[in-house]
Amino acid sequence: MTYVLAMFVKKMIDQSPASLNRSDLFASTGITEAEASNPATMVRDTTYYTLLETIAAAEAPDIGFHLRTSAAMTCADFGAVGLAWKSAPTLRRSFRRMDRYARAYNTTATFRLVEKDGICMWTHQRTEPERLGMHLSTEGTLGTYVAMCRETTFPENKPQAIQFRHAEPAGSLAALEAYFRCPVTFGADIDAIILPEERLDQPNAVGDESIWKFLTSHIEETLVEEPTESALDRRVVLQIANMLSEGIPTLADIALSLGMSARTLQRRLSEQGYTFQALVDEARRQMAEKFLSDTRYSIAEVAFLTGFSEQSAFTRAFKRWAGQTPGSFRDGTQERRI
Repeated sequence: MTYVLAMFVKKMIDQSPASLNRSDLFASTGITEAEASNPATMVRDTTYYTLLETIAAAEAPDIGFHLRTSAAMTCADFGAVGLAWKSAPTLRRSFRRMDRYARAYNTTATFRLVEKDGICMWTHQRTEPERLGMHLSTEGTLGTYVAMCRETTFPENKPQAIQFRHAEPAGSLAALEAYFRCPVTFGADIDAIILPEERLDQPNAVGDESIWKFLTSHIEETLVEEPTESALDRRVVLQIANMLSEGIPTLADIALSLGMSARTLQRRLSEQGYTFQALVDEARRQMAEKFLSDTRYSIAEVAFLTGFSEQSAFTRAFKRWAGQTPGSFRDGTQERRI
């Protein structure tokens, strides 16, 4: 099971249309408004998505409550994590280790800073079944990081581009473009905020290295290593999927991204009855099914994107996973859509 901090429930309800009853909205999530103010309270991700869908239905067709929520978020809302972000000397250090710290308030997604050819991408990945609430949450999540960037640097700061995996806007396209102030595209390989790499090393407005080092040290000492041990296998699968486009990651690569040693990760997986190779296969299967469902990718491209050097090897592996060839799976997916 994966969870979202109840703070986000309250923030979204704060931005909901006046036509909706606040008490009813809180009741639908199984918590009270007072409980939502408790920094330790969390709700199931599916419950959260249903809440967003309820609010969106009341605001349609100009859905923008999730972006108003993003705009209202401040670094202080995230406690020591947010203050560490704001006090970092540069945005590069703001982003540093946020892939780990973010799990303190959101266990539904993984984050990673990818730098290549002068471009920086703050990537976000989820593998839950596609639904409107998840897409609204994704748009709001990237919106919140942009708000934190603006608070940390300057209010006019805007990304070079924003990209989403979902095929069309979950909210109003006009609201998205007005908020992000940059090109927004859909149907991408991964959700991401795209920034010029040089901007990462410009001084933050109130950056202070000594304060940043103190706060990050404090977070490392107090942050619970794993919010839900039973979800470790899912976090490993997510992280593998996030790195597949660069090749098959090693156990050490994944352990480092999760903030632990390779020995610790291997031991914990073994205790839960998993092997690392089995989770690699699961991540490749999930990604293969996702890409095969999108006819823009040839089967050869899907093989490459899931870490296979040859299409024949991919076909053999997929038949082992799904009991059918990639082509048969794709045909069945298209028939179900019709």
